[in-house]
Amino acid sequence: MIKKEQYCLLFIILGSVSLNFLNAPFSEIFFDDKEIFKYAGLVIFKGGVPYRDMFDHKPPLIYFLNALHWQNAWIPWLVDTLLVLFATLLFYVLCKKNKLAWPWFLPLIFNLLIRYSLVSFGNGMTREYTAVFLLIFFCIMQGDTKYKYYILGILVGLTFWMQQDGLITLAPFLMYSVLHSPTGSSGHKLKKTGILLAGILSMTVPLLLYFIFHQSLSYLWKDAFLFNLQAPGSQPGFFEKLKAIKHAIHETEFEMAFYTAFILGAASVFMKNKKPVLLYMALMALILSVPGELLTGRLRIGNAFNDYLLPLASTIPILVFVVFNETQVSFLRDKTGQFIFSLMISTVLFLGTLRFASGLGSSRDSTRLLNELPEFEYLKTQSLSDYQLFVFDDSNLIYFYNYFRILSPSPWIYQYFYHWSREWDSDNKILESIIQNLQSHKTRFILDCSAVRNDFTNKEQYAEWQNFLQSHYLPVIKDSSNRMLWRIQ
Repeated sequence: MIKKEQYCLLFIILGSVSLNFLNAPFSEIFFDDKEIFKYAGLVIFKGGVPYRDMFDHKPPLIYFLNALHWQNAWIPWLVDTLLVLFATLLFYVLCKKNKLAWPWFLPLIFNLLIRYSLVSFGNGMTREYTAVFLLIFFCIMQGDTKYKYYILGILVGLTFWMQQDGLITLAPFLMYSVLHSPTGSSGHKLKKTGILLAGILSMTVPLLLYFIFHQSLSYLWKDAFLFNLQAPGSQPGFFEKLKAIKHAIHETEFEMAFYTAFILGAASVFMKNKKPVLLYMALMALILSVPGELLTGRLRIGNAFNDYLLPLASTIPILVFVVFNETQVSFLRDKTGQFIFSLMISTVLFLGTLRFASGLGSSRDSTRLLNELPEFEYLKTQSLSDYQLFVFDDSNLIYFYNYFRILSPSPWIYQYFYHWSREWDSDNKILESIIQNLQSHKTRFILDCSAVRNDFTNKEQYAEWQNFLQSHYLPVIKDSSNRMLWRIQ
């Protein structure tokens, strides 16, 4: 006979896996970032090296995961599903161990948040992974596992090599794990720090050796680190960014979950609490869940990157857990009170997930529209191989490289920075390298999308590009959006 707690366990396992099936390969949400990651995986699969053979500014771990996609599309989906499920089960065990009234509710909220269609855009997002690492970190930190600090170090390394700004959200719990000690001795803290560093190095050294072996360490340093210190484009003011974040929380329907968790945490500061420092750290982590939004140079109302809010998937349930577990006030420890607050956080998320699931076929509309482009129909009639197609000025159409399983003739697979700042490529070296690569590979087709927006900041460069096309290529197809497919003369 199945026991009551086994029903709860079965419920959260089935719930987590079912939510992940909303993003299975046959119903995947289209998103240009994911196409870039898949293309990077294709480069690795074909023997190339990230940064050297394709430009992007994310850390490399997401690319290696996407290389598995080219073995079988279900492999990265399975990795993603098992990782989220593992974090869910760890969190459930933690809630049950600390005798929360409804130990399954907060793990369910974590799954609803991390799979919410207005934020996640499906599997394989870097901030999705770092949110999962954050929840696992918190659960391990709260336990007494034998290799606790080594595992925590591995999670820090995974976060750093997946999405650097994820460390900002992780920082409060990292500080707490090192500095908070029952003994309080400096020697004990130093030992914990050393073990943590060993875990970090376990993730870092193999990656560095890979790039050193391929003589590409300088490319990694330049693209994945230096580039991110100052993104191209104008920087809006701090208060404008805050307004944009508020608007993004509203757009993603995270308002009720975010403000309920924040108010509970803020109110608990003024109540009797068993671990006040942990509460402060959980509150700080919630606030620091939006560093990616603050750091980007493109953040404005209507132009926020909603997927940057994915860290909230972990920090919201973590903060509520700390409030329920550590605050010594009857209505927060009461079974009814915990149920009401959990319901307040999850109702909108549950209804929104049902809405998305009921219209699941529409999630593939973007891919369908791309497949119906006349240029795409024409290219399917051609026998395309590596370097024989170049897409200019539309990152969505990196999808073409992945569909045909071909490599771009240029490492610069997207070029939207030309619209962001006149200072981008001010010495013209990037544009010249693109043209040189096209000529050296004798690239047969160029799909030019630069006239769709027609807002190149440097008109001289735009004229040079158009002159190159007209001098060396012949127009084949022009669609209703002013995309032009050119064929080599």
